[in-house]
Amino acid sequence: MKEKNVKPYTPSKVKLDKKLSLAAYALTLVAAVIARTVQLQTNMNFNTGKYIDPSIAKNYTLWTLIIGFALIFAIMIFGQSRDKAIKSCILINPMRLRADRLNKKISPKSGAVMFLMAGLIAFDIIMDLSMVAHKNKEISTEDNPVFAFAGIPVLDWLIYVCAIVAAVTFISTGVNIIKGDGFTRGNCVFFSSFAAWKLLQIFSMFDGNTIIGAKSESVYVMFTAMLSSVFFINASRFFAGFEKKNTRFWMCISGYAASIFAAVSTLPRYIMFFTKDYLERGNLTAPETSDVGIIFVTIAVVAVFWGTYVYRVMPKLNLTGKRRWSRTTLAVQSMKSIEEE
Repeated sequence: MKEKNVKPYTPSKVKLDKKLSLAAYALTLVAAVIARTVQLQTNMNFNTGKYIDPSIAKNYTLWTLIIGFALIFAIMIFGQSRDKAIKSCILINPMRLRADRLNKKISPKSGAVMFLMAGLIAFDIIMDLSMVAHKNKEISTEDNPVFAFAGIPVLDWLIYVCAIVAAVTFISTGVNIIKGDGFTRGNCVFFSSFAAWKLLQIFSMFDGNTIIGAKSESVYVMFTAMLSSVFFINASRFFAGFEKKNTRFWMCISGYAASIFAAVSTLPRYIMFFTKDYLERGNLTAPETSDVGIIFVTIAVVAVFWGTYVYRVMPKLNLTGKRRWSRTTLAVQSMKSIEEE
């Protein structure tokens, strides 16, 4: 028998890597925040919450988002995520790993971001309740005492309960990530409280007639809530082992989108506090600090797909091109004895 030459494993080069979507995301986020800041600075009537010139041509933020998301979609759809070969090892691309293997590779930095998100949620709840208690204290008298938290609607109490459960879930997830367990199934179940929290917030906005038009600042708040809910639903499905064909694709897309919309919704408004006179921006609502956390917590999970390779040792090959295995003396003697018989 003639021995065939065995060539080493050399995967074809990737022309367009899906990892480039991370660069497209960063570019879109920065450009959209700048565009939104200029828009608020020059073309916003803060008394009505609408643009002075509502023409689409002047909506720089919208065009930036359209172009940026089109670029991200194109890279995610047409890009590839192949393994790499380095000497005697194969680097398995994280985008190709199963959830149980990828879950163990989440960086402790993601755990720290989970703690940050929990702290920001707690800060929002404490500030809201403190403001209500302060107002009730001012109108309370000895003859007519007012309960500290009187006047809070039932819907708001439900929002606070869901937010508290979400905060505890983020803390638990952060602990599990630092321990090396990643997202447990219990964490995935309780992340449904995040989606419920954001859904109730949207109902609250409609109930209070907060959304006043298609050009309202509240539209960005609403999209942030919707997209972050979709992200955590997909993340829970993925890490709990119920992944469908396109679960991780939509998980990455919704994570990018939620982070970008959260940045566009919050950062320009914070910038306005330093660049606009109070009388000009008197009706500008302060963003929720928990929305700032969404910028980081979503991308911290999505980044896992681009930075955590798993090593697999390749079979040892004789790269001389002559033979794959060297025959031992025992093998030769055995073959001779068979031929003689």
